[in-house]
Amino acid sequence: MGGREAGFQETMKSLLQQPIGRLLAFCLAIGLLCFAVWRFIEATAPPDHRAESLFRRVVFAGSGLFYLGLTALTLNMTFRNTHFQSGSDEAAREWTGWLLELPGGGALAGATGSALVIGGMAILAGGCKRHFKSNVALHAEAPAFLTALGRYGLIARALVYAEIGGFLIYAAFSASSREAKGLAGAFRSIEQLNYGGVILSVIAVGFMAFGAYEFGAAIYRDLNPRRVKYDP
Repeated sequence: MGGREAGFQETMKSLLQQPIGRLLAFCLAIGLLCFAVWRFIEATAPPDHRAESLFRRVVFAGSGLFYLGLTALTLNMTFRNTHFQSGSDEAAREWTGWLLELPGGGALAGATGSALVIGGMAILAGGCKRHFKSNVALHAEAPAFLTALGRYGLIARALVYAEIGGFLIYAAFSASSREAKGLAGAFRSIEQLNYGGVILSVIAVGFMAFGAYEFGAAIYRDLNPRRVKYDP
């Protein structure tokens, strides 16, 4: 994106400027919608009433809502020629500013940031679990490289999500929405660290690894958790 960090909206703007950008954007919207439906299916079927399963179902339902929102945003930008002037950072600041203006908004913003950090740590723990295949409901015959891609991708995503949550917590404590950052701002902050370019490259490859892992998981995932056995 011309040497700049890009969030979702910036990426969509660049995509729509391409010769077949609208067709690609429509295909992207269909993919996001299918993934949202998949998350809702994971949240509701098959029946499993274990406490850990119930927690995962809530997470899957929240993920489904998130991707449903991305689907709506993608379709809106594709067919209504809606070009949002604000990027991911500005959107995060506007949302945080609105939240801070509410009664108890600081506590709400802090709680949201804490939830992101906790969610990131939960994703990190999932990526580091010994029984990774059974934890993500992969068949035992799934290739080892798919497990490696999944672990790598989950760890990269966890660190970025936790970082975004940390910025939101800081914004809540300082009562300043300017401290909030979106995905592009999180990447920019990483790049400013010592050896930030190297760290950012490692994380970016982790995001791509997770995308490749999801393709493999679509083939090897078992939809019935009761059939999943612990991998050795």
